[in-house]
Amino acid sequence: MDYDFSFNVVLQFLPYLLVGLRNTVLIGLIGILSATTFGVIVALARVSRFRPLSLSAAGYVAFIRATPLLVQIYFLFYGLPEFGILLPPFVVAVLALTLNSGAYAGEIIRAGIESIHKTQYEAADSLAMTYRQKMTYVILPQAFRKIFPPLVGQASYLVKDSALVSVMGTLDLTKSATTFQAITFRPLEAFLPTMGLYLFIILVLIYGSSFLDKRLRKW
Repeated sequence: MDYDFSFNVVLQFLPYLLVGLRNTVLIGLIGILSATTFGVIVALARVSRFRPLSLSAAGYVAFIRATPLLVQIYFLFYGLPEFGILLPPFVVAVLALTLNSGAYAGEIIRAGIESIHKTQYEAADSLAMTYRQKMTYVILPQAFRKIFPPLVGQASYLVKDSALVSVMGTLDLTKSATTFQAITFRPLEAFLPTMGLYLFIILVLIYGSSFLDKRLRKW
């Protein structure tokens, strides 16, 4: 039996999908910014000469890498209330993505920091810079220019991984699509537009970042 694809059904539920798109973009943007910021903290802890801090950061990265994101989401969503911490699903979604992607971003940033030649550190020391000034004005800017492409790649993974937050009932793009399918029993009309919208987000992220990368290299 041939499947009769209905554009009318898609148009009928398109506003509902766009609400999910808006929430996915919002979760993605906040997640990327917070994960990158957290990744800097993780990276600085990893390269720290204070052994307990470095080992703790390494243990955290190993834990995140060894456990599925879905399990981490379930732990935060169902586990935190057991400790009296009640957070909205949207906040849990951003927190889970930040903690997960921040570990991977931290390793990327650490590699960037370690790729900076020691003469840059010596030059900063000769100017009597503090550790904070050295990292802020000398090391991290150079490191970010080198690791910008892999950070963009990690950001795209974060956006795609955000589909998992739908298990908490968060009205993201995936949750909108599954609800659409449950109401209409028409999977193609629900998930083909959804894949197209995810593709749109990722392409905007990639090409927008590529344009920004070219501008940064001219500085």
